[in-house]
Amino acid sequence: MPTTLYNKPYRTPADLVKDLKRKQLQFLDEAEAEMTLSQISYYHFKIYLHPLLDPASPGGKKYRQGEYFEYGLELYRFDEKLRVLLFGVIARLEVKLRSRLDHALSSHSNNPFWYLDDTYFFTKQGSGKIDGVRVKIQTDFSYEKELYARNYRSKYHNNIHNQFSDLPPFWIASELITIGSLFRIFENIDFSYFKKLATPDNLILDNLAKEFGANDFKALTNWVQRLRDVRNRCAHHSRLWNAKLAAPSQIAGELSITTTHQYRPYLTICVMHKMIRSLGLTGIELKGEVQRLFARSPAAHGRYRFPPGLGNGTILELKTIVSN
Repeated sequence: MPTTLYNKPYRTPADLVKDLKRKQLQFLDEAEAEMTLSQISYYHFKIYLHPLLDPASPGGKKYRQGEYFEYGLELYRFDEKLRVLLFGVIARLEVKLRSRLDHALSSHSNNPFWYLDDTYFFTKQGSGKIDGVRVKIQTDFSYEKELYARNYRSKYHNNIHNQFSDLPPFWIASELITIGSLFRIFENIDFSYFKKLATPDNLILDNLAKEFGANDFKALTNWVQRLRDVRNRCAHHSRLWNAKLAAPSQIAGELSITTTHQYRPYLTICVMHKMIRSLGLTGIELKGEVQRLFARSPAAHGRYRFPPGLGNGTILELKTIVSN
C-alpha cells in the first residue's frame, strides 16, 4: 500500500491549547494546561480526552459543550495511580510464581536445572520456542555484573544441556527472567507428559495451579499471560484504565457480579485478587486499595466536580470508563 509523506509540524503547548479551544474544549487554567503539555507528550495524553468528544460533531472531532481539559487530566492521573498499584501487586505475584514453579519441578525431577531438560517441554516441532527463552537467559546471565553471577560463571557449569552448560540452576536464573520469559516457560511445559505419570506425580502441575486459585495448569498459564499483559502496560506507562485486554479464563464464571465489558482490566484484577487470597499473601488488600483509589478519584466513577467558584460547580459525566 502506498504511503504519504508525514509532514505534520511540531506544535508548542500553546499551539495545542489553542487547537483544543477551537474544538470547543474548555480550560480552568490555560497556563497550567500549557505546563502540563510541556511535561507530558500530547500524543500520549490525548487519548484521555477522547471520552469527552462529541460523536455527533463533524468528524467526531469536537468536544461536547461543558467539557474541560482538567477532566482528561484527572483521568490521566487516576490511570497513573492504578498502574502503580497493580505493578506492585504483580511484582509480588511474579516472585511467588517463579518460586513455586521451581519448587514443584525441582522436587519432582531432583534437578535444579530442570528448565534445561527437554523432557519437560513441548519439542515435537523442535525445541526452538523453549530454546529462545534459554538463549535470552543465557545472554542476560553472561552480562550480569552482580557478584552471584560472576561467582557462578567463574566456578561452575552443568551437564544437562550442551548448548546451555554455562547456565545456573533455575533458582539463580530466575533472578534475571522477565515475566514475559516466565510466561514462555509456563506456556512450553508439556503438561501431557505429567498427566501420564503415576499418582501423585501426575497432579504436580494442577496442584501448583490450585495454590494460585486456578482450576488447572492450563488456566494458571493463561493467568500468567494476563498478568504479563497488565504488567507490561504498567511498566511502559501505557493506558490501562479502559485498555482492550484479552479476557482471562475461568474467573468470569466465579463472579457474583457479571462484568459489563470482559475485555477491560476488571477481570484481570479479579484474577489478581483471587491469587492473593489463595496464596494467603499478607500486606496486600487489593480490593480495598482499588476501592480507595476509586473513591479518591472523581474520574474513576465518571464524575468530576470543580473546586468551589470554578465552572459553577458543574458536574461532568463520563460514561466510557472502567465498567466495574
